[in-house]
Amino acid sequence: MKNHTTSGWMPIAAYRDFYDVPRAFLLVPQPGLILFFDCPFDDSIDDYPGSYQVFAIEGLQLAELPADWRRLCHLSKGSLGEVPIASLKFDSTRRKEVLVDHLERLLEGADRLPSVKV
Repeated sequence: MKNHTTSGWMPIAAYRDFYDVPRAFLLVPQPGLILFFDCPFDDSIDDYPGSYQVFAIEGLQLAELPADWRRLCHLSKGSLGEVPIASLKFDSTRRKEVLVDHLERLLEGADRLPSVKV
């Protein structure tokens, strides 16, 4: 899956739950790989956390993903770690595009995770 030519602004393929920024969104940085950025509401702090948990989903197309995004992490190869929301830059609408400075590092992390059967 090593085809790391992605840099610059990435279109947000889909998003859910918007509060200041999308709280869950999908990027498709290369064919066959979906990155799921997830920042669900945390009842214990009564707020959203300050970072996204990022998951790599391989071997599925956007149309094949379940309607309930809470299941996406279970379809993933695993977590690629956390990305602070403050480290991302969104377009003026905060819904169409995002600039992920650490995208290459995330893609390299996805290459190291074992493949899963879906």
